[in-house]
Amino acid sequence: MFTTGSKFFFGATLLSIIATVVYAVSTGGPTGLMGTIGLVSVTLVFGFLAGINFFNRDGNVPALEQGAELTSAAAQAPVGRSMWPMVASVGVAGLVVGAVSKPVVFKVSLVVVLAAAVEWMVQGWSERASADAAYNAEVRKRIMHPLEFPILGALGLGAVVYAFSRIMLSVDHGAGRAIFIVLGALILGGAFLFASRRHVSKGTVAGICAIAAAALLGAGVASAVQGQRTLEEHPTTEGSALCLEPGSEAEIDGHASQDVSAKSSVIANVYLQSNGVVVAYVNGFPDEPMSKITVPRSAQVAVIFHNDFDTPQRLTGRFGTFGEEAEVVQCTTSVNPGKQTYLDFKIPKTNAASSTPLELLVPGLEGQVIGIVVP
Repeated sequence: MFTTGSKFFFGATLLSIIATVVYAVSTGGPTGLMGTIGLVSVTLVFGFLAGINFFNRDGNVPALEQGAELTSAAAQAPVGRSMWPMVASVGVAGLVVGAVSKPVVFKVSLVVVLAAAVEWMVQGWSERASADAAYNAEVRKRIMHPLEFPILGALGLGAVVYAFSRIMLSVDHGAGRAIFIVLGALILGGAFLFASRRHVSKGTVAGICAIAAAALLGAGVASAVQGQRTLEEHPTTEGSALCLEPGSEAEIDGHASQDVSAKSSVIANVYLQSNGVVVAYVNGFPDEPMSKITVPRSAQVAVIFHNDFDTPQRLTGRFGTFGEEAEVVQCTTSVNPGKQTYLDFKIPKTNAASSTPLELLVPGLEGQVIGIVVP
């Protein structure tokens, strides 16, 4: 027996089929094709709804069924209000914006939509789990809290860390220390007050923490919009111009170690002697000074530089120019007389692949070069 709703949708489906056939026969070209596709879609929708109504029998409950007044859908309490539809709509709007702007917006919006869908479905299911509202709430807590609390905690901590980092990067270097000390003191003082007053309500504590978090996030957003302060670039011992300048000094030289502990993969010791001559002693040949060393290809190796000269010097390595890339130049920090340091490097290709020589040198000492052979 067909119910009233089923009859309505079956009739609509039949009319849609007739309209589709008539339109497809009478209209040709691209317009007819698009219209036919649209009418077929409408027909499928009506047929789907007719099948659902027929299966559920319009939700009708037989009068003679035992306990129908308690088990029927009409006897169940309606699903409560939920914020998740609104969250899902915001996520869908973000998907549209992210599709035409930045991929990160699209990815975050997709996560928001999926999370909202899961939360909405679990809430709808849990509120119909039984006739006891308290039991339904407990069921939802047991399912979702093990997922919600770690995720929300991680997101909250990440937001606080990001906001604090934006604040510290936007303020002056000197003011950053004062802000760090003041904020730390405020947090410590607030925690002490909460711990000393045992009868403070949870709502008060939550409200104060929420206000502090909102203030921190607001300041972080404002700092991010303002942009970070200009950070000075400090010279390094890799790819820097100071590696090829004789007598050059940089900030990094004043804080460098002047002694070398036991190091692995040391293939040679390079000495700048007191007479200004540079020699290399390869491991295994301690009594034979050499002007060339052999380095295995694509291996991380190191040499120890000993400065026996009367002024601070650095050892510079020219490790080749391969293709369109710039020449690879690396050096040690400035080494004081009688001290030593080490230089580690890796050469990915052979000498034949480089358009510039591979060598170790001390800037300012002409002709004092240790050749590098990469087979």
